Amino acid sequence: MRKTKSARGFTLVELMIGVLILGVGSALIVNTYMLALRGVNSAQNNIEAAILAREKFDELELSSLGVSGGLSSFVDEGSVKSQGKKYNYTLNVTAIAHPEDLNELLVQACITLSWQEQNKIKNVTLSSYLPKKAEPA
Repeated sequence: MRKTKSARGFTLVELMIGVLILGVGSALIVNTYMLALRGVNSAQNNIEAAILAREKFDELELSSLGVSGGLSSFVDEGSVKSQGKKYNYTLNVTAIAHPEDLNELLVQACITLSWQEQNKIKNVTLSSYLPKKAEPA
């Protein structure tokens, strides 16, 4: 009687190759997921900084309504916390040099917000022209 060798199951080498392929694939998926999370976090911080900058511009416009003689050149620095993250800001308001006829009507406001993200300093800068004096009612 002859014994026939049946080919059932996998050899140890085939199993090791399968586990290796599965491990490399899993590592690539985890790495891609981590990169995507960092990108989402960075985008969220940029959006939050832009919203905070817009709020500072709105505060500046509202405060200019109560200032007699209108806005003048100044620099303001400080920090604001939002969603557990600290943002430092520099607000720079300057008179418009050219053309001179706009100098009486507008000022240029520039705000830069900066924050720490993944051991790097990131920043967002917004610039706008604001009315120097409130419109008479």
